[in-house]
Amino acid sequence: MTTLAAPGDAAVLPSLGYPLYDADQHYYETADALTRHLAPEYKRLIKILQTPDGRTRMVINNKLYTTNPDPTFPTVAAPGVFEQYFRSNNTEGRELAAFVGRLQESQPEYTDRDARIAKLDEQGVAATIMLPTVGVAVEGLLTDKPDALHAIIEAFNRWIEDEWGYSYQDRIISTPVLSLADPDLAVKELERVRDAGARIVVLVPGPVRAGAITRSPGNPVFDRFWATAAEAGIVVSYHTGEAGYEWVAEKWGEGAFEGLRTTPLPEIMQLHVERPIQDTIAALVGHGVFERHPALKVATIEAGSTWVLDLVRRIRNAYGKIPQKFAVDPVESFREHVWVAPFYEDDLLALKDALGIGHIIFGSDWPHPEGLPTPAAFARDAAVLSDEDRKLILSDNLKSLLQL
Repeated sequence: MTTLAAPGDAAVLPSLGYPLYDADQHYYETADALTRHLAPEYKRLIKILQTPDGRTRMVINNKLYTTNPDPTFPTVAAPGVFEQYFRSNNTEGRELAAFVGRLQESQPEYTDRDARIAKLDEQGVAATIMLPTVGVAVEGLLTDKPDALHAIIEAFNRWIEDEWGYSYQDRIISTPVLSLADPDLAVKELERVRDAGARIVVLVPGPVRAGAITRSPGNPVFDRFWATAAEAGIVVSYHTGEAGYEWVAEKWGEGAFEGLRTTPLPEIMQLHVERPIQDTIAALVGHGVFERHPALKVATIEAGSTWVLDLVRRIRNAYGKIPQKFAVDPVESFREHVWVAPFYEDDLLALKDALGIGHIIFGSDWPHPEGLPTPAAFARDAAVLSDEDRKLILSDNLKSLLQL
């Protein structure tokens, strides 16, 4: 039996007799990730600038990128340093930025796939979904230029193919980024990455925005996209990103979202995490996407799971009031088509009751500061479950979902 534990966790982590399958790990992009393969006419939209105080910032479409302080990542926060903050254990009332502490130099495993394979071996991780850091945060800055958005997305995906591949050694399963802003271009890029070997793609939750037009992802105009993914067996994942909910914050007198800053009202409303994903999955259910595409698989990553409990209640109530509006039981449809990666601080027993144990997948968010210091640390929180259920979450469910 192998103990999958970092040295500091050995006394408190349980011993596991199986490898981990992690639904949420990240790389840090190189400075040319968005531009290496970008056509010259679009390169002017992306600028890396030095501020008078010596900081490196990125401007996209004349808008400041604020999700990460320095999107070139010469130094980064250590993995998991925000853990106590996100466990709501901020007893000293510190701002989130104060949890960063001393920055560390970027490590080889953050940017190099062979170094990451070695790190996965050390972590006891058999395979992981590998997600962008910058890549999931650019769409919101380009909604007024759908053509440029899709060009930048394709260029970024080609960078992923250069640096990480879509299924490196069958262990690093990278996600190309897609947008539905232009339905035809979305299908075109989905077909391209399908042919390049993608098993899973990633979208940002929220209504689909293209200039002044907003649509539900359940609008039939996107059916060819959903059908293409379903036919290819490609999992469509949603990962927290800039979802367009700043208009809600502004209506309530709040300012724009910044990565290391928050205020009480958006935090209570969960405008940047739980609200967008709950609304998005509600739209897929309510607008019949799963009814029209019964083979479709959707995963939600780094969006937590407490929203699931309320959404299941809402869906059940709607079905009880207007059953004639649904072709199938929408609660069962949700449970059949959606997989959810909870946060480590979430109630796994309540999620099991709402979703079913077979559709819960674990994600460590390593090496991001809001994640866990080591993926195996999730086993502590999963100890409330039976050994059989814990193994499903930590290993078997994601392995099955990705057909590894």
